[in-house]
Amino acid sequence: MRYAPIVIALAAAATARAEGNRTLHLAVHGSVDGAALGDAIARELGVDVAVVEGTCDVPCLDVSVDGKRTATVLYAPRAGSTRSRTIKLGTNTTQWQLVITLLAGNVVRDEARDVLAGLPSRELPRPPAPEGLPADPYPGEPPADEGPAGEPPTAAGPAGQVPAEAGPAAGDPAGEDPAGADPAGEGLAGEGPAGEPPPAEAPAEEPPEAPEPPPAAAAEPPPAREHSFLAFGVVPGLSTDLTHIGTVRHFLSIDLLVGVSGGSSGLSLSGIADVERGLVAGFQIAGVAAIARRVAGTQVAGVAAVSGDLDGVQVAGTAAVADQLDGIQAAGVAAVAHRSAGTQVAGVAAVAGRDAHAQAAGVAAGARGNAGLEIAGVAAVAGHDANVQAGGVTCVARGTANIQIAGVVNVARRLHGVQIAPINVAREVDGIQIGVINVGGSADGFSFGLINIVPGGRHDLEAAIDSDRTGTVLFRHGGRRWHNVYGVGGHRVDSSGSGSNDDVWMYGLGFGPSLAFGHTVIDLEAIGWQVNHGPRHESDVSILGQLRLSIAHRMGPFALVAGGILNTYVTSDQQSPLILERRTDGAPMSTGVTATTWPSAFIGLRI
Repeated sequence: MRYAPIVIALAAAATARAEGNRTLHLAVHGSVDGAALGDAIARELGVDVAVVEGTCDVPCLDVSVDGKRTATVLYAPRAGSTRSRTIKLGTNTTQWQLVITLLAGNVVRDEARDVLAGLPSRELPRPPAPEGLPADPYPGEPPADEGPAGEPPTAAGPAGQVPAEAGPAAGDPAGEDPAGADPAGEGLAGEGPAGEPPPAEAPAEEPPEAPEPPPAAAAEPPPAREHSFLAFGVVPGLSTDLTHIGTVRHFLSIDLLVGVSGGSSGLSLSGIADVERGLVAGFQIAGVAAIARRVAGTQVAGVAAVSGDLDGVQVAGTAAVADQLDGIQAAGVAAVAHRSAGTQVAGVAAVAGRDAHAQAAGVAAGARGNAGLEIAGVAAVAGHDANVQAGGVTCVARGTANIQIAGVVNVARRLHGVQIAPINVAREVDGIQIGVINVGGSADGFSFGLINIVPGGRHDLEAAIDSDRTGTVLFRHGGRRWHNVYGVGGHRVDSSGSGSNDDVWMYGLGFGPSLAFGHTVIDLEAIGWQVNHGPRHESDVSILGQLRLSIAHRMGPFALVAGGILNTYVTSDQQSPLILERRTDGAPMSTGVTATTWPSAFIGLRI
């Protein structure tokens, strides 16, 4: 089970009473049975639990479950600071009650930390034991059962010894807080501060007093946060909260101009600005600005929405800002997450301080860490790896890129997928580049383009002549598995007696795969040639297509090459020498475009 470690850790806490024998008030929000949860918490804490709706008097335990299967437990004791914990519940709804119950017990018992923080240090000198004080009657065994709180335990044994200190577990190192400290103060009966021995029933003489402990360094804890079902106001101070500004958590709060509350579990609505100093588990709506420490619901503002941790939805007309984003941000101008971001949508810019799951922006989308999906009208930038990037002008990944699509240029440190743009640049290529100009740093990738620049790749020059007496000079460059080829060629035509020059000259380009076996290389290439005659450049259709298979064997600095060609000549010039040489009958009746196909072989030298 995914959350088994959390459940085990919570269940390991020792059961203790919370708030003595007082009634604990429970407010439940979300898809949880409040009555069943109240019974479970009562059994866990050993106190009476009253399930309430609306206003919750202290001691109050507020449980909220949002639509993303996240539970938030907030505990407001009679004295001391309010505490809250949040946990993901998972998809198994049958386990929700158990997880929330254990979490509630953990939150309530944490009150012991406030008590222990004010106790004097265990390092204070101990007073001498009074005469006649009984020692532990059973050395090495746990102390006898305690009596009611505040009464000393019955002890017997030789005078001058003190009972062994009763901690939560034997062997706990001195100076550490006990793991299962009781928040209600039900520890060993009669034990004084800092582990002082309990007084005897009839001490022979009064022991000297311990030195006065130093005052606690911690400041006075803030007052407990109140809960109210309904609140109305105009501005802070002119509201039903009176002087309790920012300390009352509401279910429904309506402020004409500005509202300041301690949190919201339902709806908080303000005409200009709404400020929540606690958790927002419902809706927070403001005409200009909505501000909250943590949002697990929905935050909407006409101009700016600002949150600490956001695990819900944030919508703003101008800017949406969050510290940690696990939900959705949407803003007319800018969506900003100081740390990691879930989903960001902005009219101009979407920015994440760390990783981003999904970003969409009209101008720029940027993440300092990894990016899942980035879509931007101009630029998509990832500080580390990028899964999918699409930019109107450019995409940049400073780490590994899987898919990059841009209108002008793609740049990545490593490419493990596909780059599609007029210009593609990658330092290491283990994928496919498709564009006009491709620059890759690995000879094992595939680059499809007019110009492929591959440092450490293939570069060779070949001169050959075929069985039709057509000579060619070819230049190849690219990777070891895929390359480009550029060439020029010519074919001398015997025009004696005609007085005209019909010599064939042509230029072309192509591409194809390569396969190497030691010193032998096999190339399969598709090449297209523009065929011209004499001094003129043909204005008619005159294209020669070749499927060329060659085998080259290297011998020293040179390679001997031979192979075969399948030629197809497409032209509207019925008097082209390439057709006349192969025509066996008279002039054709048609004057349209014709296609002529024939095979040929060639031999050459490659360097």
